[in-house]
Amino acid sequence: MKVLIPVSPINSLKTRLSEFLSNEERKNLLLNMLRDIRKALEGLDVVIVSKDEEILNFAKNELKAETIKEKYKGLNNAIKQAFEEIEDEEVMIIPADIPLIKKKHINDILKLSKDYDMIICPSRGGGTNLLYLKSKNLIEMKYEGFSFLKHLEEAKKRNLRYYIYDSFLISVDINTPEDLGEIFIHGNDTYTKNYLKSLGIDVEPKHSSAGRFVVKRGR
Repeated sequence: MKVLIPVSPINSLKTRLSEFLSNEERKNLLLNMLRDIRKALEGLDVVIVSKDEEILNFAKNELKAETIKEKYKGLNNAIKQAFEEIEDEEVMIIPADIPLIKKKHINDILKLSKDYDMIICPSRGGGTNLLYLKSKNLIEMKYEGFSFLKHLEEAKKRNLRYYIYDSFLISVDINTPEDLGEIFIHGNDTYTKNYLKSLGIDVEPKHSSAGRFVVKRGR
């Protein structure tokens, strides 16, 4: 089995964080999230798919991952290209921004994979934050938008045995300053939390109906 992690180019990273983090800080945030994800995937064959040479070099040298240089535009096309280039049939696809994923989750998925053709984990916003396929061409890739529902529809249409693995920690993808708060609450012992703390970022609780917490930056 190969675990595919598509990664966007550094110059287009996390634009919704641009008022809170500089370009360099957003890049380092990504690298630390990848470190956390790689830690959860210890012992598995990981393939980073990206157009960005800096990301590909980081993947090879630090993450000890295989790499595929992305040729086409769009996430679905990047995954299709990876499917064509890898020999393995069994695949898992994970985004680059779910640093709260743990080894326990991966072990659960691997156990479930004995009984199911497809295992899927939704994101909080209706996307797909983990997708396991017993064979890589079982369904058409429908990333972007409400991809969780689209992938479920694909599975039902093809009469696949599928399982919804509902995990809050996997559902958390990092796109906004508010998302960073989840790292402080749930991300102890992660590279990502340690990096954010080094920037002077912290979280304070809100005592109102306006939200659970506020993310602040001390410097």
